[in-house]
Amino acid sequence: MTTTAEVDQRVANILGGTDPVDLEVFTKALENISSEMGTVMMRASGSPVIAEAVDFSTFLADANGDIIAYASYITQYLGPARQSVRHILATVDRASIHPGDVYICNDPFTTGNAHQVDVGVVRPIFHNGELVAWCWAEAHLTDMGGMAPGGFAPMAADTYGEGLRLPGIKIIDQGRLIDDIWRLIECNIRVPALVLNDIRCFIAACNRADDRVTELLDRYGIDRFRDYLEKSRNVTELAVRRRIATLPDGVYEAEDFVEHNGKVNDLYRLHCTMTVAGDELTLDFSQSAPQTDGFINCSAATTLGCATTPLLTALLPDIPINQGTLGPIHVITKPGTICDMELPAPCSSGHMETGTRIYKTVTLLLSKVQSGSTDAFVREHAMAAFQDSWNGALFFAPDETGEYVPFLDMHGGGSGAGAQAVSDGLDVGGVIAQPENSIPDIEVNELGYPVLYLWRRINPSGGPGRYRGGDGIDLAWTPWYTDGGQFSAFGACWQLPPGGAFGGFPGSASGFTVALGAGADRTLGDGRVPMSIADLGATEQQIAGKQFGIELAAGDVVRMRSGGGGGFGDPLSRDPQQVADDVRSGVVSPRTAEAGYGVVLDTDGNADAAATEHQRGLIRHSRSRWCPGEFTLAGQSRPALVSSAPLSSRLSDIGMWASPREGVHLIEYADPDTLELLWVEVRVEEGDLPAS
Repeated sequence: MTTTAEVDQRVANILGGTDPVDLEVFTKALENISSEMGTVMMRASGSPVIAEAVDFSTFLADANGDIIAYASYITQYLGPARQSVRHILATVDRASIHPGDVYICNDPFTTGNAHQVDVGVVRPIFHNGELVAWCWAEAHLTDMGGMAPGGFAPMAADTYGEGLRLPGIKIIDQGRLIDDIWRLIECNIRVPALVLNDIRCFIAACNRADDRVTELLDRYGIDRFRDYLEKSRNVTELAVRRRIATLPDGVYEAEDFVEHNGKVNDLYRLHCTMTVAGDELTLDFSQSAPQTDGFINCSAATTLGCATTPLLTALLPDIPINQGTLGPIHVITKPGTICDMELPAPCSSGHMETGTRIYKTVTLLLSKVQSGSTDAFVREHAMAAFQDSWNGALFFAPDETGEYVPFLDMHGGGSGAGAQAVSDGLDVGGVIAQPENSIPDIEVNELGYPVLYLWRRINPSGGPGRYRGGDGIDLAWTPWYTDGGQFSAFGACWQLPPGGAFGGFPGSASGFTVALGAGADRTLGDGRVPMSIADLGATEQQIAGKQFGIELAAGDVVRMRSGGGGGFGDPLSRDPQQVADDVRSGVVSPRTAEAGYGVVLDTDGNADAAATEHQRGLIRHSRSRWCPGEFTLAGQSRPALVSSAPLSSRLSDIGMWASPREGVHLIEYADPDTLELLWVEVRVEEGDLPAS
């Protein structure tokens, strides 16, 4: 074990006499520049995706493409950002890179972008004629051509139907826009005014970064600038190595399954082997399923960003993000798999399908390993999985002017966060990779798109636990000032919900319904405001996790219920009055309170102490009848009582929801002496998997 004195000496050796406060001021200046780029984008964009939902990312790199600062808007794009710069450096002659140049990137197969509608621009930064840094600004655009409005193309047989691909090509040459490239983009997209304005806002963000970095270089000088970059990187790497070294050495494995590839409702294995060896950590995804002909495949660069996101959140939340962060962390993929696709695999939803499953798999695997850490800080930051399903609702219809507009409802980012070892999960916390996630203002969406919202409220969906998982959103909208159009829905967590940790239950899954012929327009015209589908006298139809091309007419209603995060700890150990307060505030349903938490409420809505003690006794007694078995945590096995039940029905028993699927079970492990829940996991039978 390294002593504090030894660590202090290592830091002193790295600093070499540099004042650590000066180095911290320099590091924060770089972080502020990358964050300011995002502020420019939000103020310059006309798209709610950027200005309201904060669906973008920014970063700075050194002359060789190594990360020097990364703003925490969306952490999963750390991989594509670095890959974009490195691809340009590998394919463009250095002599043709000039001050004022800007390159545009959206190609998953070269610049590593998540999909074609995630477009980034890269600008080199010069000082006294020498290339010294790069900046990158990226966001989700409303459209980038291809066969599907909005860019999500489950019907595409390959990536060539998914949209225009731009592999790091120059769009501005020494400050002058290359008109041919601009016109090429313009003629390939459905809403050119909106998209081209957003690309301009990326360029503006990079211009601001160039100005700010130049100011920093003028203040510090090039030699001190480079010296501080190296020292910041080395100090960061030392901090990361120290944190990893607190974890127990070993090889740990976990798997999850990606649902429905957009064409077939199969499950696709996502396998992760985590190896902790001293102060290095490896995540190996090479045993995952082969790439498919559906749109769930991921680039290796995106997998890197997705895999490191739970580490940044749960293991390294207080450490800056730069190249030193990645020094001791190794992500391994196998070309031709869903985690490292090769041409011509379709990928328009890969980061939202395979990518989000990577989050969940690594989060739960890491939480088990964190439980054995020698550092209390690390143990306390263990967490259950987020819902990590970005539930896409795409409506393509003419607005009141007759212009067809692709509407992607960014409320898809409103799912629940996983509970932690010390606190409940965040309600409407979004996916784990979006720490600065937001959901759009309803009025802004209604202003820009042909929709009207009927309600938006909390969906009690967080997994029960000593600390409950965060809840998602329940909302509904109807076509408005339009005769109707085509609706498509896709979600990554419909049948297999996110796991809890240390006895916490999974959160509910996510799902969409439609009420065709609901007549919402007539109801509103009569002066009545519906607060449920029943108020409309209509019937809800549950739709599949991926369903496309549903015809919506005026008055029809789309309802989305995004699910919750996993719970942490045995629900029977949660304070009964806290559960009663949760029911009163609408974040836990009465059914879940009694069946999941064992809390019985009196007529005033408070916890009935005697009835609750009796109910919890009954639940514990039911555990005593489970089968003898074994539970393994962080490489250590112990006796346990084990129960297995079909997932959907078991969740329904405690007031939770997941779409039924044959061969999927909920496995519960309890301590044979105390009858406390040790772990609850979602398990898929091998017979339910497609052939490789």
